[in-house]
Amino acid sequence: MRHAFSFPVEVRHAVRAFVEDAVLKVSGIRFLQEPAYIAALMGRLVGIAYDGPYGFVELKPTVVDSQVTEPWFGADFAITADIRSRETAILKAIVAQAKRGALTDLSTSARERLIKQVHLMRDYTRSPKVMLIPQSGGMRRPVMVSGVRLLGGQKTKPVGLADYFVRRVLPTLDGDTRPGFVEAVQESRLTQLRVRARLDVTP
Repeated sequence: MRHAFSFPVEVRHAVRAFVEDAVLKVSGIRFLQEPAYIAALMGRLVGIAYDGPYGFVELKPTVVDSQVTEPWFGADFAITADIRSRETAILKAIVAQAKRGALTDLSTSARERLIKQVHLMRDYTRSPKVMLIPQSGGMRRPVMVSGVRLLGGQKTKPVGLADYFVRRVLPTLDGDTRPGFVEAVQESRLTQLRVRARLDVTP
């Protein structure tokens, strides 16, 4: 179910600045390897992006346990967005797999692995995402693309991370609102999510 939030420019600017600041403060040189970069970026994204007369926006990232959880869930991270306007409040969780470079940079085997990871995420949530992390010099500019479009062999349109949050997360067009799912992605090993999945398939 989608919830159409409409926030004034003040809120959109605050969220954009919060995300952009996080991106700019994580060096692609000091955090060279993908897992280190993701952990550093998610750490920077923790916090309140806006708290004022028009509402409240807080981001709560979770870095997925790469050894225990990623093999069956497929994601590198989840971000829960706590978004409230004057009239409505909602929690939404977005899950994504991260890859260095552009899709065209991936080898055949790496692309096949990515497709498999997106399929795994899709088993648990309807709108998995892929974060691509191109690098220019020491600066990385992460972008988001649709995992669903990738699975369907459709053309994907990369959206810069700050723009993604303003265009897709802030109006809550993307993400999973199921309370059980949102609660489950608050810890790295997603223990509750796996238990729920087992219960769902039990005859």
